[in-house]
Amino acid sequence: MSKFRDVLILLNIVAVVGVVAFIAYRIVSLRRNPEVREPQNLERFYDDDVLEGPHLERVLGVALIALVIAVVAFVAYFIWEPFRGADAATGFKDRSIERGAILFANNTSPVYDATKSLLCANCHGADGGGGAAKFIVKSEDPRCDPKQVVDDTLAAEKPYCLPSQVSWTAPSLQLAGLRYDSDQLSNIITFGRPGTPMPAWGVASGKGVLNAQGVADLVAYVESIVTTPAKAQAQAQKDYDDRRKQLNDPAVQAAAAKWLADATANRDAAVAAATAAPTDTNQQTVVYMQGVLDSAQAWRDSTQYASDGGVLFMNNCARCHTRGWSYFDPTAPEANPPMGKMGGGAYGPNLTGGDVDGQFPPPTGETDLFGWISVGVPANAQYGIRGISSGRMPHFGAVLTQDQINLIMAYERSL
Repeated sequence: MSKFRDVLILLNIVAVVGVVAFIAYRIVSLRRNPEVREPQNLERFYDDDVLEGPHLERVLGVALIALVIAVVAFVAYFIWEPFRGADAATGFKDRSIERGAILFANNTSPVYDATKSLLCANCHGADGGGGAAKFIVKSEDPRCDPKQVVDDTLAAEKPYCLPSQVSWTAPSLQLAGLRYDSDQLSNIITFGRPGTPMPAWGVASGKGVLNAQGVADLVAYVESIVTTPAKAQAQAQKDYDDRRKQLNDPAVQAAAAKWLADATANRDAAVAAATAAPTDTNQQTVVYMQGVLDSAQAWRDSTQYASDGGVLFMNNCARCHTRGWSYFDPTAPEANPPMGKMGGGAYGPNLTGGDVDGQFPPPTGETDLFGWISVGVPANAQYGIRGISSGRMPHFGAVLTQDQINLIMAYERSL
């Protein structure tokens, strides 16, 4: 494509030079021959025999040659144009990917540019395969004042009120092109993920620096590094095996049991305090501690009795549908702010308490639920009985098998 463009530029330059040379020659010729010539309308032209004979034949011959050249040129253009258009589209996409790679890069990448790169690779990995980001999570304990000053006094008197720095798992972008369409990726990049380390990068959000072309460049890059469905499903199976092994780890099970025991003691202490002094804060603390206890109980049960669907849910769904899962450490469950109940909702809606059955009543709702998980529906379209899609639900049809999706469906109904 670049060679063809270079040839066109060269031809244009030759044409311009030729026109300029002709004009210059005519000007020089006039200066060299200043004598006045007789007007052409007074000069004798060809006789009728010549005019309607050889001269007419020459003119018609030139016209025929010009017509043949024009026809051949139009046919060649008709044949060449689709290829030229395809090459132009491919070239535009390739240049967009190159710009997107620069925006994504950090200083470990050969295309890193300190004036343009947004350091996306710091969280998502240099190859987009996933990573982690540092993030500050504030305490939700009702005994804490949201406006309190974080100092040594607070650390000594109410350590549970201190904000915590967590390691937030950033997802693999090699799967993003399989789980989201271009519009969804554009929306995520433009507006970010509120309540997570993912910032808003688009100018349209009122917070970011990227115009529409910059967002499109990042989308093009993310789609260019997508893996294949076969590799994605193989990775999902490996992740399943790793998670099952983690849940069976005696250290993880012991940590879960300790969290349950401590959460029970904390709930009982909160109940005793509320009984002695039934203030609003104490009553709210009881509710909060009961929620922590429910989460600890659910996690302890998961380490011992997790179903196949439950393990798949942890790996693919919990980061949106379970509060705190993205930074939860199974080996030290009490070291982080308390995780919410599995499937209890976070960025995505709550799936417990029969909500899934209410949205997709069995048995007729099985097909709709499978479609919702595997391919989803466009933004603002209806799903299930009364759901209206926000357009943010990822699609898992290319990254999970049909059997795995069915296992997740069964687990969600069990919640």
